[in-house]
Amino acid sequence: MAEALLFPKKCLKCGKYLEEDGSRSLESCFCDACGREGISLIVPPFCAVCGVRFHAGDTHVCGACLKAPLKLGQVRAAAEYKGIVRDGIQLFKYHSKLAMAAPFERILFQTFLQYYENLPIDFIIPMPLHRSKMRKRGFNQAYLLSRNFKKMYDQAFGRPPAWDTDLSSLVRIRKTEPQTGFDIEERRKNVKGAFKSVREDRIKGKHILLVDDVFTTGATCNEAAEVLLKHGAARVDALVLART
Repeated sequence: MAEALLFPKKCLKCGKYLEEDGSRSLESCFCDACGREGISLIVPPFCAVCGVRFHAGDTHVCGACLKAPLKLGQVRAAAEYKGIVRDGIQLFKYHSKLAMAAPFERILFQTFLQYYENLPIDFIIPMPLHRSKMRKRGFNQAYLLSRNFKKMYDQAFGRPPAWDTDLSSLVRIRKTEPQTGFDIEERRKNVKGAFKSVREDRIKGKHILLVDDVFTTGATCNEAAEVLLKHGAARVDALVLART
């Protein structure tokens, strides 16, 4: 109660004061006006490979994946990149609203349990940032979206997970331009050669799950997966917060 009086809760988008109800949900971070679009969770049907949502029919492989197969085994996303998910990600990444990390992580962890809990994952790798961007931003959003996964898993199942988080086997060695505004081919060229595997002994024969915030064409995740596979990984999948 005292904390609420000293630091009253505000809408993270418009700054309007909110009633403190004790909720830690994503919706509670926004006022009614800013949060009216809500969350559009991605549920079947969707592409069995890239995870793009279909609005009719059954789950199958989409035309884009048939035409240009990904190096990734599969991609699973928590929500569509719209509404408070889109607004929250932009506030999180570009305005350092780190309060978004906890509700986003809970949403992403539920998606992890739904699609990956029964798969033999060896390592979870948050998508690395180039050191220049890390210095400028001050945090890696992919890491903050998954840093408590092990603790959350232990709390949910009463035992530690079989997988571990790996922050050293993949590094980003080339600074790239923001992907916004690029077409598919430009995105691929932009991230070509951006990653390097530095722990081949560690990843050889392993099933790796990449974690990132947004998946659009998949160029970034796919480039990282190609590098990991080239250096011995058995399979690379991706788990993302939002899918455009």
